[in-house]
Amino acid sequence: MAGAGSGDRNPRGAVSTGGFGDASNAQPSARRTTRQPDTTPVEILSKPRPLYTAEARQLRIEGEVLLDVMFGASGDIRVQRVIRGLGHGLDEAAQRAATQIRFNPAKREGHPSDSVAVVHIVFALAE
Repeated sequence: MAGAGSGDRNPRGAVSTGGFGDASNAQPSARRTTRQPDTTPVEILSKPRPLYTAEARQLRIEGEVLLDVMFGASGDIRVQRVIRGLGHGLDEAAQRAATQIRFNPAKREGHPSDSVAVVHIVFALAE
């Protein structure tokens, strides 16, 4: 093994550049603390249960529909697309349920802001 000095900190014996460890890196960490964006995410207040279709209930389909949803700064909701669906009318039922979500909009710099999120709508039959 190598002798004392920088070789002691590197047990594999790789070459290390002298003087690098002594450099002060105070500026990058200071930048990180001053550049934090003043944002808060959407806060979901209530999420209604989706309604089963008769066909899905008869076929005993359970699972999750994933929706790409725009939560508007003004309080409106737009389902942009179904990411993963279940079919048998459940995708449409999930979209109807999503439009009834109550929420506080995201905020950027203290002002309401549009934001996009993936919403999970779960379909589970009670036993």
